[in-house]
Amino acid sequence: MVEQRKVVLVTSLGKKYFGNIDIPNATFRTTDLFNSNSIYWRNPSEKCFENAILLYDAQLVIDDSPVRVQFDKIQVKLSEIIYFYDDLLSITDDKEKMRASSMVLKTKEQVQTVSIITTQVANSFYHLTGSFFGLFKKKSNDKFIPLTKVKITEVYNKEEKWFQREIDLPHKFICVSTSHIEAVRIR
Repeated sequence: MVEQRKVVLVTSLGKKYFGNIDIPNATFRTTDLFNSNSIYWRNPSEKCFENAILLYDAQLVIDDSPVRVQFDKIQVKLSEIIYFYDDLLSITDDKEKMRASSMVLKTKEQVQTVSIITTQVANSFYHLTGSFFGLFKKKSNDKFIPLTKVKITEVYNKEEKWFQREIDLPHKFICVSTSHIEAVRIR
């Protein structure tokens, strides 16, 4: 049986895709999958876009709307994803925690707080604050940057006025697309 993981992909103002993705094994991190040069597909002959992720049992949901569209499977282009998160309660298993601890000691990495403003898409953008390990310059070469302890505010224009709302996250962990980062402040 093929392993799958539940993910939520956010592409623009209130537009979210909920679904399952194929993963090579249960210990494979979702972040590594999305940052890979070759996205894992159980059946590579199904590939259409080279830069897409295949969602199974997917649902497109638009906030503040009764719109719910179901798909048995759908491809979502990675370039359209502003941020994503998965359903894992913790980011790692014990082996991964040990590896991460030794890497932190070796590289002397410190936790950094980052504040990000995303590009504007469909009259909205996001202001994210969170923590991350590593060198931001190095991580900025990846497609997605993992953040923990995240707070997200969506800023949107409706009827010629700007509003903002807090976005609830199940585990305070997301990965934000580097191609959608407009500005960053690291503390």
